[in-house]
Amino acid sequence: MFTTDRLFLRGFEDGDADKLIALHNDAKVQRFITNEPIVPRPAKYKEDLKKWAEACTLYLTLILRETGEFVGQCSITVQEPKNRDGFFGIALHPKFWGKGYGTEASKFVVGYAFEALGVQRVSLGVFEGNKVAILLYKRLGFKEEGRKRRCNWVEGHWEDMIHMGILDDEWAAMHRDEDRLLQSSLAAM
Repeated sequence: MFTTDRLFLRGFEDGDADKLIALHNDAKVQRFITNEPIVPRPAKYKEDLKKWAEACTLYLTLILRETGEFVGQCSITVQEPKNRDGFFGIALHPKFWGKGYGTEASKFVVGYAFEALGVQRVSLGVFEGNKVAILLYKRLGFKEEGRKRRCNWVEGHWEDMIHMGILDDEWAAMHRDEDRLLQSSLAAM
């Protein structure tokens, strides 16, 4: 189990399947994680979620340290080991949106992918309507690398899928700068 300031990040447990299906059945969440029709998933979908979690290179359930509540999940999947490219995904329960938990989990998982898993890049896809996530990814250093135009019909309009990525040296440079700022702040005290 990993810990951040406010979260426990742990591997998949059988009891997570019910929480994951509830998360994936939330229309607000579905809108941002799939381009399939937004419909309730049947109970047997839990098995698909379990198989998916087990197939990820790193799958983490996010738990609020203070209360033990299920916050969501995030993952890294290295689909191309030769190229050391990890694909990042995250989904949070809407009650935890806008509170910095996504930033906290994403920063930890992306850093872990570079430092412990040895990937040389982290990639992701995000629908253009997910403005908050796009801003988060940009703050973390991800750059837009391309678009799949009009790939998702949602809420009466078309949206593009934005492909983003960050390289290991970009991540390292960004964190060197953060370390320098912290050290200069401490020196000024």
